[in-house]
Amino acid sequence: MKKHIVLLQFYEETPKNEENIQSRTAFLGQYLSKNDCQVTWIKNGFSHDAKKNLWGNSIKNLNDNFKIIHIPGTGYKHNVCIKRYIHDWICSFQAFKVLKTLGHIDAIVSCIPTVGASFLASRFAKKKGIPFILDLRDAWPDDFLYVLSNPLFRFFVKLAIIPDSFFLKQALTNATAVVSMSRDRLNWGMKKIKPTTKPTKIFYLSTAKDTKLSEEEMKIYSKKYASLLSRKTFKVFYISRWGLRCHPMFLLDLAQNFSKDNVDFIICGDGYYREQVLKKAKYLSNVFLPGFVSRKEGYFLAKHCNCGITFFSIEGQNGGEHLPTIPNKAFFFFLFGLPLINGFQGELSEIVREKNLGLNFSGNNIDAVKEHILFLKGNFEIRQQIGRNSRKFFENFSNPEIIYQQYADFVKGFCK
Repeated sequence: MKKHIVLLQFYEETPKNEENIQSRTAFLGQYLSKNDCQVTWIKNGFSHDAKKNLWGNSIKNLNDNFKIIHIPGTGYKHNVCIKRYIHDWICSFQAFKVLKTLGHIDAIVSCIPTVGASFLASRFAKKKGIPFILDLRDAWPDDFLYVLSNPLFRFFVKLAIIPDSFFLKQALTNATAVVSMSRDRLNWGMKKIKPTTKPTKIFYLSTAKDTKLSEEEMKIYSKKYASLLSRKTFKVFYISRWGLRCHPMFLLDLAQNFSKDNVDFIICGDGYYREQVLKKAKYLSNVFLPGFVSRKEGYFLAKHCNCGITFFSIEGQNGGEHLPTIPNKAFFFFLFGLPLINGFQGELSEIVREKNLGLNFSGNNIDAVKEHILFLKGNFEIRQQIGRNSRKFFENFSNPEIIYQQYADFVKGFCK
């Protein structure tokens, strides 16, 4: 008899089909469904990215063993607002109602930041004797504190998040096991409860699948980016959805320092600060802004670049206080064997140093980053070796085909 696994994650986009899976919960569900499990994913019918109610109250079957149940909510226009908080709790109670109608369940996997849903599901699982695995994705609700520098604001926010902090602690305490996408994030969560022997595990976030472009796709992209490819420059690649923590103004400041060094910056993405970015980039001949690109288009551009870069936009605020993490874009760079110039602290900086995957910097120090880029530009053989190390790391540690099979096996291990 197939094991029934329930997944709770509200904010990942619903994939069109199995071929278009690009998110953590969808990957986990796919691998569980291929490993003799019946999977039910309860998620939001409101699109977090589009800010539209795309799926409403509906059911979608990705395959015979993988069903997605959408629950409607009130919706919201901004990522941080009271309406989103209300929306979260409405959806959490709706998800709880659905959970109680599903019959026999062998295990539940719930993700933070959905604190309300995770709390309710953990109580339900404890009462029914169902294994409950909590996946720490975001530092919720502590994330609010990491972007505030005013002591008074931080004091009032600390008061405001007391309820969610309590619910998170309860979900952690009730969990059969706790997993996360990095050691730093896991340690953050486990420090909130008393020392415990419950199983913990790290499964990297990586959702960048190995792929190949067809001859026709190569022709299309080669024609589209002919002027860029014709430039005999050292190319630095960056890709992200722009937000408070990942907008590219730092890269534009950096590009200004390379006007005479034959270095180009390919910055993919869009979002917050768009007008400021476009206004400043207009005067920088070595900056290229393709906008949002498809997965394959991003692959094409990355293949024609010489290194990737990661950084934290608000590094230095609050004395540099933020919870270290490993952004998914880092795994994307490793996929292509790109040396990484890394501005993230914590586990990622340790991996880069220990595995020789690139060069680290801190504090968004433009002089340090410029020195790293010029070093890679001027040392072809070293750059090639770092690139080989980067690709090897992807194959051994961050290939989603490995990660999510291991994650699926871990979850199945708790089923009776």
